[in-house]
Amino acid sequence: MKTKRSILNFLTDVIPLIIISFLGIFKLKLFIKYLGNDTLGLYQLFSQIMVYIALVDGGLTSAVLYSLYKPNHNKDDKKMSELLTASKRTFNLIGIAIFLIAFVVSFFIKFFIKDCDFSMSYLMIVFLIFSLSNIIAYFFVPYQVLLEVKEKKYISNLCLQIGQIVLSTLEIVMLIKGMSFISILFMHAIVKLISNILIACYAKKYCKKISFKAKNPDYSFSNQVKDLLVHKVNGLVGSNIDILIISKIMGLTSVAIYSIYNYIINMIKNILGKISSSIVAIIGNKKEENSEETYFIYEELNALLFLIAIILCVPLLLSINDFINIWYENKIATTSLIASSFVILLFFYIIKLSTTTFTTSFGLFKETKKCAILDMVVNLILSLGLVKFLGIGGVLLATAFSTFLAEYIMKTIILYKYAFKRSVKRYFVKNTLYFVIAIIDFFLGYFIMRNFSINNIIMWFIIFSIYTIINSLFILIIFYLCGSLKSIDRFKKLFKRSK
Repeated sequence: MKTKRSILNFLTDVIPLIIISFLGIFKLKLFIKYLGNDTLGLYQLFSQIMVYIALVDGGLTSAVLYSLYKPNHNKDDKKMSELLTASKRTFNLIGIAIFLIAFVVSFFIKFFIKDCDFSMSYLMIVFLIFSLSNIIAYFFVPYQVLLEVKEKKYISNLCLQIGQIVLSTLEIVMLIKGMSFISILFMHAIVKLISNILIACYAKKYCKKISFKAKNPDYSFSNQVKDLLVHKVNGLVGSNIDILIISKIMGLTSVAIYSIYNYIINMIKNILGKISSSIVAIIGNKKEENSEETYFIYEELNALLFLIAIILCVPLLLSINDFINIWYENKIATTSLIASSFVILLFFYIIKLSTTTFTTSFGLFKETKKCAILDMVVNLILSLGLVKFLGIGGVLLATAFSTFLAEYIMKTIILYKYAFKRSVKRYFVKNTLYFVIAIIDFFLGYFIMRNFSINNIIMWFIIFSIYTIINSLFILIIFYLCGSLKSIDRFKKLFKRSK
């Protein structure tokens, strides 16, 4: 049943991710202790540079997934084989191209770092090993896409997430044993290779009628790349330009500070993002049935995401600095501006998930290109201007503002126009009420929590657990009185499909 598959997709993403996230909190502490802030900053910088090199794929994964919805719905195995054969050949070339680009970029790594203490040869070696561990996945993308369109994504989730748990555990052990950064990166590559091989083996066994060696490969999905590339670039600027700017202007120590906050925020973003990724294929397949129910699913999912955003973000804003100060023993400089900026960015990320999910499912890549361009331009200009006056917080505020303007407002207008063909006025009026509830809830929480003095992790956990529970009940009551808890029933309907 599709209900079972949907739940499995979500659970096999979220449960291991929670484990990985908590392992990561310990890992970051050990990373700072044994390898130092500069190495942590270097690791994060490599991640961002590698993401930019990955522009080579041009958003091809989304294009392939979208092209498979119709033949999958029609049970056209021949067409699917032709598309997947073409995608496999394409991704193999992309993997090779990315490694060659990474090799060239390795000669210029030092340019991205202010006052770098690492030698040029060391930077080149570690970056190339890091690149290798990231490139491996490209050779296995078609297998993951096949499982996703078949609503069997939970299989690839299990392989990747269990591999990540093994990776994080081994990394903790290796840090405690005093092993080098290079050894850790080699371990990453080996674990990722094994995880992806397991995914490929299962996909071939489960989908025996699908061939990855069709005689007439179909490259029609490449027609969407020109539209998807704009979105790909925008996603990279929005999510990854921050570290490059901070590294170049402020240095690796500031990158380490950013990374600690960012890890906590990303832990939540990744978990919630699984809601979106778990239902994209379902909505895409449902759209093929021309169901009017998609609009109502969207509207109620939006209300549910606002509920989640308020319940998570208000307590987080009040507690994140205390946690970082206690857990990292005051080795990380915290400020209210950085904390507020990160949480605002998280809030916007959550409330735009419904729009992001549905525009992807409806294939509105061309129509939303102007949103992506506006997001990039505003983000880059404001980031470069505000970083000089507000530091890390300025870069984050720039990203939050551009996200709100382009991704939340403009993209939603386009979705209503082209997918739902309805007026968007009711949507924004209703959401204004949710914003007011969030602001009032924050100020109430601030006046309550400022009366507590927290000086150890156990006290922090007890106080904020109690506050979060009470605050959640309060917000649930408010949403019930506003008639917005119907969203839970509507969200359940998303998974109700015939056998």
